[in-house]
Amino acid sequence: MEFLPLEKEGGKVYAGFWKRLPAALIDTLVLIPLIFVFHYIQSINIIIAMIAAVIFSFLFSLYGVYFNLKYGGTLGKLAVGIRVTKPNGQKISLREALLRSSVDIVFGLLFTASEVYAISRVDPDAYLMAGYMERGKLLIPLYLEYSKFIYDLSNVWYWSEMVVLLLNKRKRALHDFIAGTVVIKKAYEKIT
Repeated sequence: MEFLPLEKEGGKVYAGFWKRLPAALIDTLVLIPLIFVFHYIQSINIIIAMIAAVIFSFLFSLYGVYFNLKYGGTLGKLAVGIRVTKPNGQKISLREALLRSSVDIVFGLLFTASEVYAISRVDPDAYLMAGYMERGKLLIPLYLEYSKFIYDLSNVWYWSEMVVLLLNKRKRALHDFIAGTVVIKKAYEKIT
C-alpha cells in the first residue's frame, strides 16, 4: 500500500486530533437542527415516533457515508480543510466510505432497535406529553437488555479510536484502518 509522505514542503500531511476535533464539533452543530426536527416529530404519535427513530438513524449514518464519498469529508472536515482519502491521496470509493462508518452504523442499528422497542412499550400519553429529557427518562428502563452492554462497548470503541489516533504516525483512527483510509490536509490530496 502506497502512503503519502509524513511531511511535504515542511508541512505535516496527516490531520491529527486537533484538526479533527473542530471538524467533529462542526458536524455536531450541523446535525442539531435535525435533532430538533426529530424531537418535534416524535411528539405527533407513537407510530410516527418509532418511524422517526429509524429514519433519524438512517440519516445520521448516511451523513458520514455520503459526504465522505462525494466530497472527501463531512461538512466539518471540509470546513477545517481536511479530507478522507486512500493512503495515496486518491478519492475513496463507496466501499471505503461504508467500511469507515461500519462500526458506527452497527451501533446505530442496535441502539435504534432498542429505542423502537422501548417506544413501543412506553405509556403513549406520558411519552407524547413529555419534553426531550423526560422522554429519555421514560424510555431508559424499557430499553432491551443488551443496551447497557452496547452503550459500554460503544464507549470502549470511541476511546480506542482516540488512543489509536494519537499513537500512530499517520494519525489513523481504528475506522481508518478498517476502511484503508487516511485523513489528510486538503493541500495534499490527489484528485483522480
